[in-house]
Amino acid sequence: MKIARLFIEIGERDDWPKYFEKSEILRSRIECYSSKLMNIYDPMNREMWNFEHQLEEWLGNVKDDDLETKYLLINSLSFFTFFNRNQCNALFQEALNWPIIQWLIETKEYDILNPKLDKMLEENISHTLFSGATDSINISDFRHICNIENKHSITWKEYADPEDSEKDRKKKIDLIEGNLRNWKYDQIVVLEDFVGSGKQIKDVIDFLGLLKGWNIILIPLLICPQGDLFISKYLSECKFDHISYRPVSILPSELILGDIHRSEYEELPQILFSLKEYATEIHNKVVNEKDKHAPGHLGHGQIGALFAKYTNCPNNTLPLFWYDENNAWEPLFKRNERRGHGG
Repeated sequence: MKIARLFIEIGERDDWPKYFEKSEILRSRIECYSSKLMNIYDPMNREMWNFEHQLEEWLGNVKDDDLETKYLLINSLSFFTFFNRNQCNALFQEALNWPIIQWLIETKEYDILNPKLDKMLEENISHTLFSGATDSINISDFRHICNIENKHSITWKEYADPEDSEKDRKKKIDLIEGNLRNWKYDQIVVLEDFVGSGKQIKDVIDFLGLLKGWNIILIPLLICPQGDLFISKYLSECKFDHISYRPVSILPSELILGDIHRSEYEELPQILFSLKEYATEIHNKVVNEKDKHAPGHLGHGQIGALFAKYTNCPNNTLPLFWYDENNAWEPLFKRNERRGHGG
């Protein structure tokens, strides 16, 4: 059913739940998503994305006469957060201007009133290795946007193998330490674009914990509350004093349907309770039961995020938005597994 026709049928009824948006308001919002916000989703780098067409395909998973479920799914997009290219670029700039600069000032014990502070920071940035926790973040884009000249790059996930013997791990550490000295890097920045539960970079943290000769800062650009709690607690337990942790942005609890601590003032809106119930009810249709790596009804780690970036949709988002390994379900945001995001 075409979107235009669907909104006509929705608008002809007045018996919708009170927590549903008025159809004319929601239609205007969907038009904005299609033309300005979600029109550049492109995890495959093919530039063939058409939001309105994919929305129609997604809603086509529901029977035509089940208008209430279709309307529920459309309404859920009012709570769905989508980061486009400009917003992601702004996160890169914020990472440099806030946690990185602040961390350098603190670790170097600079006097913020020193008139030469800017030159001192510029010098130290040139002796800082900017690296990625996993291959889901593009460090080249970060350097370009932040105007950082840095010739070397490391993706720590490639080195952090929990199956390594102690001998193999030491060999890797010796190699990296030798390179860092030859490259004249005094400290290390480790960036990650999105973190869900935090479990996917645990091995990276363990490996970085062995590089005790360098101050290191781990900076997720975006992180779910569950991941933030996990990383903070894990670093504290491991006593990796040389590793600092400062996320740029923690997703608000309103965008998380999984179990997290909420105050009495942070109850989920009714529509999200309904969406969560529907995700549970429809899960067996969405997910291929033969898939050994199939997520739960709230996504991997049961995070239940309502979030995607223009480069990909995290696997911590509800599978009904992204899972496409089952011929019985057409996703809204087709996910590229090769590009990571989430976990």
